[in-house]
Amino acid sequence: MIELLVVIAIIAILAGMLLPALAKAKYRGSRIVCVNNIRSQYLPQILYADDNRGKFQQHDDGSPDYHRTSGRKDSIVDSLKGKYLQETRVLICPITAKTFGKLWLNYASMTNFADASTKDYGGWDTPAAMVYTPYMWFANFPGMKFQSLSGSKDPAAADIEPAWPTKADECDSSRAFITHRVSDTPGSVTWDVGHLGRFNAPKVSRLFLEFSLTPDQPVGQADGSVIVRPKAQIKGRAVGGPGGNTVYWY
Repeated sequence: MIELLVVIAIIAILAGMLLPALAKAKYRGSRIVCVNNIRSQYLPQILYADDNRGKFQQHDDGSPDYHRTSGRKDSIVDSLKGKYLQETRVLICPITAKTFGKLWLNYASMTNFADASTKDYGGWDTPAAMVYTPYMWFANFPGMKFQSLSGSKDPAAADIEPAWPTKADECDSSRAFITHRVSDTPGSVTWDVGHLGRFNAPKVSRLFLEFSLTPDQPVGQADGSVIVRPKAQIKGRAVGGPGGNTVYWY
């Protein structure tokens, strides 16, 4: 009996040592899928711009993660689906699908309605009037202001974040193009819907490191490259969106 207990104890210790390593390996594998998704979402936007005098599709939506608003027929979904983007599965991040897929069904599948009773919100493969996704598309999103790493909005600041592109010829490596939504709207909810994040953090403006659980943020750049910023490097780089005062962190 004592020998059996010793063996069980050893197995428990080994399991305790191995499980965290396995969890990290699984997370890294899922993150690779997410990075590849971002690369796959880049090309359709570029191809569309090439066919439309270098300009990206209209993106006059409430937030960069909305790809159709109020049923408009010139939305990103209507403009790109089928001809430029055939595989909508690349719009599903395996990490956010697991953490938010039960809260927002379209985070788990582009065929799902987020609210099956009203059918107002859904994924790309639905006729929903409002389509939002796990990924924010920045190109041609209007009304944004950008700030330096220190938080200054002075356009002359040396480290000011470059504006998101509106045309294909603005697609250089310094401009952000695609990422997950981590945002803070003063007086409203905090959208920490990046990797392992938590939605609806306290409704007060707080430092990113105080409210976010996101360990990293993959950012597709406008030249097609993808960088993965660790948490310490994620900054509030853009301001606009709902109410004009939402801060986007990437």
